[in-house]
Amino acid sequence: MKRLPGKLMAIGATLIVLVALTVSGLRLALPHLNSFRPQIVSVLNRAFDADIQLRQLHGSWQSFGPTLDIGGIDATTADERLHVQRATLALDVWQSLLHWRWQFRDVTFYRLQLDLNTTLMGRDHQGSPISSDRLSNLFLRQFDHFILRGSQITFLTPSGERTRLSVPQLTWLNTSNRHRAEGKISLSNTDVQQGAIDVRMDLHDQQGLLDNGKVYLKAQDVDLKPWFSQLLQSHTGLQSADFSLAAWLTLENGEIAGADALLSRGAALWQDGDQTHRLDVNQLALHLSKRQDAWQMDVPALTIATDGQSWAPAALSLFWLPAKRQLFFPDREGEIRLRASGLALERFTPLLPLISAVTPTLRARWHDLQPRGELSALALDIPLSDVGATRFQARWRDLGWQSWELLPRADHVSGEAEGSLAAGPLQLALDDSMLPYQSMFRAPLALSRARATFDWRHNPQDGLVLWGRNIDAQARSLWANGDFYFHKPVKGELWLDILAGLRLDNAADAWRYFPEPLMGTRLVDYLTGALKGGQVENATLLFAGNPSRFPFKHNDGQFEVWVPLKQAEYQFEPGWPVLTQLDIDLDFVNDGLFMHAPQTAFGEARGHNIAASIPDYSKEKLLIDAGISGAGSAIRDYFLQTPLKASLGKTLDELEVGGPVNGNLHLDIPLDGQPVTASGTVALKDNSLYIKPLGTTLQGLSGNFHYNNGNLDSAPLDGQWFGQPIAVNFTTREKPTGFDINVGLKGDWALNQLPGLPAALMESVNGRAAWQSVIAVALPLKGETRYEVAVKSDLKNVSSHLPPPLDKSGGQPFSLAVNARGDMHAFLLSGHAGSRNSFNSQWLLGRQLALARGAWAEGGKIPPLPADKSLTLSLPALDGEKWLALLKLPASGGETMSAARFRFPDALTLRTPALTLGGQVWHQLALTRNNVAGGSRVTAQGKEIN
Repeated sequence: MKRLPGKLMAIGATLIVLVALTVSGLRLALPHLNSFRPQIVSVLNRAFDADIQLRQLHGSWQSFGPTLDIGGIDATTADERLHVQRATLALDVWQSLLHWRWQFRDVTFYRLQLDLNTTLMGRDHQGSPISSDRLSNLFLRQFDHFILRGSQITFLTPSGERTRLSVPQLTWLNTSNRHRAEGKISLSNTDVQQGAIDVRMDLHDQQGLLDNGKVYLKAQDVDLKPWFSQLLQSHTGLQSADFSLAAWLTLENGEIAGADALLSRGAALWQDGDQTHRLDVNQLALHLSKRQDAWQMDVPALTIATDGQSWAPAALSLFWLPAKRQLFFPDREGEIRLRASGLALERFTPLLPLISAVTPTLRARWHDLQPRGELSALALDIPLSDVGATRFQARWRDLGWQSWELLPRADHVSGEAEGSLAAGPLQLALDDSMLPYQSMFRAPLALSRARATFDWRHNPQDGLVLWGRNIDAQARSLWANGDFYFHKPVKGELWLDILAGLRLDNAADAWRYFPEPLMGTRLVDYLTGALKGGQVENATLLFAGNPSRFPFKHNDGQFEVWVPLKQAEYQFEPGWPVLTQLDIDLDFVNDGLFMHAPQTAFGEARGHNIAASIPDYSKEKLLIDAGISGAGSAIRDYFLQTPLKASLGKTLDELEVGGPVNGNLHLDIPLDGQPVTASGTVALKDNSLYIKPLGTTLQGLSGNFHYNNGNLDSAPLDGQWFGQPIAVNFTTREKPTGFDINVGLKGDWALNQLPGLPAALMESVNGRAAWQSVIAVALPLKGETRYEVAVKSDLKNVSSHLPPPLDKSGGQPFSLAVNARGDMHAFLLSGHAGSRNSFNSQWLLGRQLALARGAWAEGGKIPPLPADKSLTLSLPALDGEKWLALLKLPASGGETMSAARFRFPDALTLRTPALTLGGQVWHQLALTRNNVAGGSRVTAQGKEIN
């Protein structure tokens, strides 16, 4: 023990001597260090497993230790290449011995050029991590600090593009596993020079290079475009992305685990076809976090503007889960999850090109619909491998969109939906919304309130299935509620089921809801003009079938709308009187319309059992059948108010039916504007018929006649004419120039009961005469009415006690044929009486009937009319006394044949072979009588007188 201090002193002295010798050696060797450069380079290559070259070495000894000045350093490894123009190192020997690690007073690199074949955080161009090497350990562990001046570092961005990091000045401090740095850097690539970035780092290297820590960056006008992947750039048309930002990065296990960024200002431009879009940012805060291998970005407030339009305060969250292939477990598909609130949809449109690569279908539908409104909440889960399996949940208000396929344009739509494209429910609420549906309806659906719930299912097995439940819609004058079912299978035909109840406050608005493609334009035009008013309660709509097979000609579907219309105003055809207070049921069945009303009013006439139908929309024809009853004048007055006033109305005006009438009406109404056809049957029972052109009335008529517009055809009618029974039939024919009326009369009359005959004549004639007559009347649209009358009678059963030649005994054949033709002013009357007498006459019609000219002759030939106004009688032998008594005008009004009824010509000429007059027989007598003032003048010439 006594020798120990001495030994320690000897050891200490020895060490001192060795240190002194070492220091002295270094002092002598360092100035000549460049001479040993090849040997030093060889040692360094083996030590660092790299290709290192040194162009110059200069050394010196200072009080604290050696200093080195190295010029032209080049080092290359598999993942990096280093070039330093000049480096200075000052080693503090005494501090190094004290801490038992290298302690440098100065480590400064001038114009350091480091080229990395990895990302800045130590990943290769494929994203795989790389391990550290000895060269990097030198900077991070051997140097306690170093300074970079005028240096550059190049590395790969995630897109594979090489970017240069310029380091004007950076101070790096290493303590154990902690690495801190502060300075300025700038990013640039081969095309763009970027602004300077203030950087501060506090990093740790527990398991590799720069494993954990914080990085603070602050930059002005930095181009972020290179940081987007090449795939994203090519699909978005991104042109620029310049932002001023401050960022806080968190590193864990050598990777970025999270970040916070504040984009104080900035703008991005991208191209979409011929249109350029712009995104402006102002004080936008973002938070980026990593969860295992997934990333989430949160934006508490979207302080941005797209294409100059500011976004309303909104929040946004984006979660990206990359795809992962696993050996022993099922592969994980990549997914993007989006959460947003308070989002204005119209502001989102310019951003669609940025996500078009992963959601092309969404972009296409968005372009078609052009939605607008506010998303109160939106959640999207988008599988990157199958965008069609996107899951979503959304709430919105005041939403609007444009029409697309069968979906009409809408606005002021609120609702919510959840599920996926495969299945889910949808709830809609519309208030004061306009839904223009030009391809289906003529007017927009003006919805004051609508509520509906929809469910859908879409898969490769079933195709598309859509349900609508509890649909309740109130529009102008309309309230509808019901359900529907729609199925579009993968193979097979579409199927649509609809069941709905309808209410209509004003039937005049029904035209707004007629589906024109299904009903046809002409039918919609017709019903629009026909329905003038009314109310509907409990109408029913039913549809079942494939819409493409409508109108179901093969009974493979059904469409029906049953509409009980009350208190309606209905006009069957323009120009016809409007039917009021009408209760009518409308039944739309497939491509037909069938209507029925128990009763209505046709003016003062009554209609009952009204049935109207359009059996086939394509034929564009309305058929109406109705029973009709009322006074004949009321029926006539009704048709005079219709477009048939010039045909049927005029005919009924010329043939006036008196008394109550029953009949039926059939209207054939073309919907293409062609003339209407009215037809039917009128039943008469004890009615009167005034034939206006003849000025005569038939009484007690019973029977029926059929009409077709102005054409009337009667069955045999029984009645009374001049108090005698008569059988009548008549026809009318409508022509372009007017109307023809043909009347057939047939009777068997007691001649002595005919009114208007003189008493002497009635006493001289007995028996019954069977006769028949045909009357033809022409009623031109312009000009005078003309008529022809033919009467034939067999007087066999008549006995006449008139003077010869008109005397006849009963049972003796005697035929009478009378023909008349004329107008409303005059007519010609001619004919044959028996086989030996004929006559011809002209009559004038006025206040009294006047015989203007006349001739009676014996023989079969009808005699000509006299040239003057006279009556010429060429008769066989006569008893003058008896004939004068008959021809004498009555002196008082007691006789039925009065001057008020008939007026004979002033001149009368009688020729006879023998005339018994005044008790004497006058032969070959020609007797002429003329009326003169104060009396008559008679001139006679014959064998016995001249």
